[in-house]
Amino acid sequence: MQFTYLQDDRILYFAIEVEPSINRSPLESTVLYWYGTDTTVSPDNLSLNDGGDSGDIIKGDDLYSLKVLNDTLFLANPISLEDTGKVHMKFQANYGNGSSFMIRDSFYLGNIIPQLQYIIAPDTIVRPTDNSVIFKVVKTKAHDANGLDDIRRVGFVSYHVEGDSFLNKGDLINLYDDGSEVIIYEPNFTSGDSIANDGIYSFRVPIFGSGNVDPSLQTKTGTFNWIFDAMDMSNTYSDTVIHRVIVE
Repeated sequence: MQFTYLQDDRILYFAIEVEPSINRSPLESTVLYWYGTDTTVSPDNLSLNDGGDSGDIIKGDDLYSLKVLNDTLFLANPISLEDTGKVHMKFQANYGNGSSFMIRDSFYLGNIIPQLQYIIAPDTIVRPTDNSVIFKVVKTKAHDANGLDDIRRVGFVSYHVEGDSFLNKGDLINLYDDGSEVIIYEPNFTSGDSIANDGIYSFRVPIFGSGNVDPSLQTKTGTFNWIFDAMDMSNTYSDTVIHRVIVE
């Protein structure tokens, strides 16, 4: 039996090779009972097929397959963002002479990709009119079913829409879940994070006033797409989340 969880597409894939007949009695039906992570629930009854559709690749090759969206619209027992460990299933093949066979199996989910649950950031930023600097705190809530220790980093890149270019040379602006206990830049610049290890990652973005003459201390105006993501210790990435900001 085969099972694959395509996390980026939120699809579950099942497949099993089945004998087309037993004692000259043809195969009549193939059913997969899907329990998710809990063997005590009522399973989803899923029909596998060998017709070259619904996830089956090659028609008539005796490999019965199914792709189903991992969503409550299609499954009573979808895999949730909190789930780790094993998932459980049973497969049953039924033949015309009344005979049948059943296989039970389970699979480890393995690494679950991180998720960004929300972004807190301004929609509009107005620069100071003098040569001062202000700071806007940006926050995002990150989650990883394998634990917060599995999150390697959270951050964003800033894309200038009118300039068709990435700021900061396209380098990531890191967010921190350190409770502002760590000095990021000397002499005393901290992230602006409120509580350490709560899954909320923060950074104080400097906004320089229009009166600054030093090019390195000037904040561009225009429309920006801040593109957020998270990466875990297995170097797998969350889906990106885009927040649009207008700087005046």
